[in-house]
Amino acid sequence: MERFRNILVAVDSEFEKQPALASAIRLAEKNQAKLKGVDVVPDYSWAVRLAMSDHKRAHQALAEEKSRYIESIAKPLRDRGIDVSTKVLFGKASREIIREVLRSQHDLVVRVTKGANSRRTGFFGTTSMRLLRRCPSAVWLVQTDAQPRLARVLAAVDPNPNDDTHAEMNRTIMELGMSIAENAEFHVVHAWNLFGLRHATSRDNLGEFEATKRKVEAEVAREFDRFLSDYGLNHQADHVHLRCDEIGPEHAILELAKQQEIDLIVMGTVGRAGVAGALMGNTAERVLDQLECSVLAIKPDGFVSPVALPEQSADVRFDRRPRPYLPPAG
Repeated sequence: MERFRNILVAVDSEFEKQPALASAIRLAEKNQAKLKGVDVVPDYSWAVRLAMSDHKRAHQALAEEKSRYIESIAKPLRDRGIDVSTKVLFGKASREIIREVLRSQHDLVVRVTKGANSRRTGFFGTTSMRLLRRCPSAVWLVQTDAQPRLARVLAAVDPNPNDDTHAEMNRTIMELGMSIAENAEFHVVHAWNLFGLRHATSRDNLGEFEATKRKVEAEVAREFDRFLSDYGLNHQADHVHLRCDEIGPEHAILELAKQQEIDLIVMGTVGRAGVAGALMGNTAERVLDQLECSVLAIKPDGFVSPVALPEQSADVRFDRRPRPYLPPAG
């Protein structure tokens, strides 16, 4: 499936290895896609600017160093016939990556789960979490110690018959998951819970609750099978998982990922505060921090990022400083 044609990969020059780049290269070659490597030069704090009389020169030197580094990576890829460009961005990493996505219409961002200098606790760094919430394109967050080849891929779907957004996203998740898995073991999960059932039945009548629960379980299984039938599967097939969890779908996915030693979860974000299969939302974000595998998060059609280009923003007070132009090194 040639889904991604214009890929942006965020390089972190602080790492000796670049697992995000390796994943992006494989995808670019498979899809005959364009690839852009970027690195971000952060703004110095006001305290550093006051303390260093030559902070502008140091800032420029860092930018040139990053430019040389990503160009040194790009050259051998061009020799292999991959269409590669490079760019140094300036400012807050998540914001500038999203602006570059908007500027150049990238359909995928690939980045490590956590940057070398991240101060955030948990598996995903601050920049990664902001990209998951705000980036209009799909986002693939790759473990810093990811293996060159995927062994097990999990697609998390939510076959809700009354939600067209979920339906389209579920198809995309399945197609992408199967395409990326290639020779890897491919798993599918639909995780759900019984939220609201105890309120809808008599709290004192355990028999009524259990009977209604069985009806709900049967209906969920039927809808899951209806969705899976397009792929020659059903909920009892090998590597297909139908999980009910009292805590929530995100907890079920987390437990399954650990049990099956999943390398990559493919999930779809929805425009409100959740994910097909569950990802965002306060509870889900806490669970996400316990996840220890890569994630490919898909945005629904019509998703609008809260980040805008400077010329589109109503308040550009922090974007009026001139940006130095850096010609490609070499």
